[in-house]
Amino acid sequence: MGYLDPDNLRHAASAAGYGAARGWDIGIHDRQFTLYQLSGLIAWARERGALPPALERELGLDVSAQDWPAMIISYVDLRRILERLWHGADKGESLFNHASRVNFASFGLIGLAAMAFPTGEEGIRFCARSFRTAWSAVPESGGNGGLSMLHIPKFHDPEMRSALELFHFVNCLSVSRSRTPGIPIARQVELTHSEGISRQALEDFFGCPVKLGADIAQIHFTREWIQRPTGVPNSDVRSHLLRLCAQVDSAEAPGARTPLQFLSDHIREIRSSEEMARYMGVSRRTLARMLDREGVSYSMLSRAARSLHAQRMLRGREPIREVADVLGFADERSFRRAFREWTGLSPSDYRARHDTGDGPDRPADGRPADTLRPAG
Repeated sequence: MGYLDPDNLRHAASAAGYGAARGWDIGIHDRQFTLYQLSGLIAWARERGALPPALERELGLDVSAQDWPAMIISYVDLRRILERLWHGADKGESLFNHASRVNFASFGLIGLAAMAFPTGEEGIRFCARSFRTAWSAVPESGGNGGLSMLHIPKFHDPEMRSALELFHFVNCLSVSRSRTPGIPIARQVELTHSEGISRQALEDFFGCPVKLGADIAQIHFTREWIQRPTGVPNSDVRSHLLRLCAQVDSAEAPGARTPLQFLSDHIREIRSSEEMARYMGVSRRTLARMLDREGVSYSMLSRAARSLHAQRMLRGREPIREVADVLGFADERSFRRAFREWTGLSPSDYRARHDTGDGPDRPADGRPADTLRPAG
């Protein structure tokens, strides 16, 4: 069975909603994610006649209303839209037309509430924890006051990983520019894959160097953008926005996690499928059925979760001995061998590649951040 293969997903349709009541399992058919991240692509596709009414009916959506933040879809829906409209069209053209249609209003209530924060960094962190997406946006502070945002998939789906991360970052940059035109937003973007778009086209869009073949997709924000004041001088407006923040924070957000998220959250405790089933409070057979419905195995999830956790610890300059211990390896030698299998690099080589010695505010090509092309 392939990674979330569409044919396998159709056979699993009867499992829709499975586990939702348990509070820990978001299935691939559960409608938990907002449609805003695809709003530009859908608007462009409808104008070109590339979004047939049959697909709208199949998804149970009235996209003509364009109420993107209020539309909730499942991971299967999101993937189906991307396969029809992104993979089936000219990728470069569809990407940039998608970007041109997304602005601050596309983010709805959360986008407005983020304006209440005094700086761009605080707004980023608020949005990262509030949006209901099929990926996690993880802000990480760096040296010299820098900030990066990582793209962490919530589902083990290597076939769609690069498309999702590119859409994520296109949305982020497009919406940011609509709010703060003329301010350079990113000093570097790292992607796992280009999705068939040339590096030059990507750099022209993002307005900064783009690194391809990264192990973790991320945006490195400029200090100028994250420290900018939000510029809401009217006290009544600010008070209203603060009320929106409270409304967003108090809204019922999905408390459930995907199996990949669950395993990542318990990476220190879970060492086998038996332990994972016990922590989730289900039988081994039930866990096996859950994973089978998503087209994955425990070994796949374990490899993905442990590899990502190791990479993030090494980038954070944690001792190799500590990384090996956290991931449950008997010794450093065993961890080094496993890490080389995961990434093709030794832990030392991996750390050296990601340690420039001058903090994250300097791009990989060595140019100071203030010499990058503007993002306006």
